[in-house]
Amino acid sequence: MANLIQFLTDNRFLFTTKRDPSASLGMTNDTNMQKLIILPGWGGTSETWQDFVDIAKADFDVQVINLPCFGDEPCPDTVWRVEEYAEFVKNKLSELGTPNHELILMGHSFGGQVASYLTANNPKLADKLILSGPAVFRPKKKLRRILIGAVAKTGKWIFKLPMLEKADIEVEKLFRRVTRSQDYADTSGIKRDIFTKVIREDLSEDVKKIKIPTMIIWGTKDTYVPVKNAYKLNKLISNSKLEIIKNGKHGLHIQQPKVLLSKIKSFLE
Repeated sequence: MANLIQFLTDNRFLFTTKRDPSASLGMTNDTNMQKLIILPGWGGTSETWQDFVDIAKADFDVQVINLPCFGDEPCPDTVWRVEEYAEFVKNKLSELGTPNHELILMGHSFGGQVASYLTANNPKLADKLILSGPAVFRPKKKLRRILIGAVAKTGKWIFKLPMLEKADIEVEKLFRRVTRSQDYADTSGIKRDIFTKVIREDLSEDVKKIKIPTMIIWGTKDTYVPVKNAYKLNKLISNSKLEIIKNGKHGLHIQQPKVLLSKIKSFLE
């Protein structure tokens, strides 16, 4: 009996009734609440954010915007940069109309990169900004840029070339992170071309232009985007608050959704 209960618990989604279509899109549609717009990270969708939406909808009118190449949004016909993704989100927000209350924009990882660019270049678009492990800082050294491009075209063997055998430790770590990341492994075609382009776009200068109240939240055990970036970003965004989550990983909305929601509510009070 205990094994049966555990099986039913682990596979509860197989036995639940169909959700309301708006819920599957991460929407709550309550115009009397603050509107929380979420931009997922690379590979994330409204479905991967659904558990967070389920607990947040008591406090916010939530909508998750699927970015092109993910969820129900097809890839574009051309290789987009962060700028094109930001313009896509801007158009989506325009379709929603003017909210009755504050509009809170939240971006996670790549979604945080897009949200940062968007608010930096459109200061009146949102009232407040939340960045969860945003990927806003990218490698600047020429060797690192070359290495990322080489990985995309040739694969792991490039690192065995004599001229790279004694490359510094940071470059090697970058190489391992890129080639072993699930994000890279899951891409192909134009999607991979977009991936290799956006991971080279550094927003160090753009984020300085962000003036709206901003919360930066990061887990101490984030292995995708190092927590040291949180302190750097906090210094560059003048009107920002930093929250460090002990033992938190990259996907706080999955691993610690209640903690994430609590920090958001505290920030907005």
